[in-house]
Amino acid sequence: MTDPMIYHLIWTCYGQWLQGDDRGYVDDEHNVPGTNYSPGNPQFRAASANRMTEPPVWLDDPMRIVAVEALREACRFRKWDCCELNVQPDHVHIVIIADESRGVEARRKLKSRGSAALNNAFGVRRHWWSDGGKVEVVRDRWHLHAVMNYVRNQKFPPPRMRE
Repeated sequence: MTDPMIYHLIWTCYGQWLQGDDRGYVDDEHNVPGTNYSPGNPQFRAASANRMTEPPVWLDDPMRIVAVEALREACRFRKWDCCELNVQPDHVHIVIIADESRGVEARRKLKSRGSAALNNAFGVRRHWWSDGGKVEVVRDRWHLHAVMNYVRNQKFPPPRMRE
C-alpha cells in the first residue's frame, strides 16, 4: 500500500470544453504539465461538436446535489478524506486524501460513481463527463490551503442540500 496522497481532481461535464475551444485545449503537441494549452481553433471545435453522440451536460441544482452525495459516498466507501468538493453546472472540483498511487485512478472511480448515481436519478446517458480531466498533486499545507480556497469559491455557489 502506498502512502496517502492529496489530489485536486477536476473534470468537465460532457460537451462543456471541446477540443478547439477558444479557452484553449490539450492536444498531442500541448500535453505536458506546465505547458500552455493549444490555441482555439473554430474548425476543430466544430468537428469535435459534430462527433458528440449526446447533447452537452449542464447540471441543474438537483443533478448537482445527486453528484455531490454520490462523490461523498464514494469517498466514504473507499475511506478517502474528502477535503473539499464543489460540483459546478459544467465541471467538478474535488480535493481528496487517497491511498491511491495514481490520482488518475481515483478520478476514474469518482466519475464512475457520479455517473451511476446520475443515471439512476435522471435517466441513463452514456456520457455525463468528458474524457479525462486534471490531476494535481497537492504538495504542502500552503498549497492545500490555496487549492481548498479556490475550490470553495467557484463561480456558482454549492446547491442547497436536502435536509
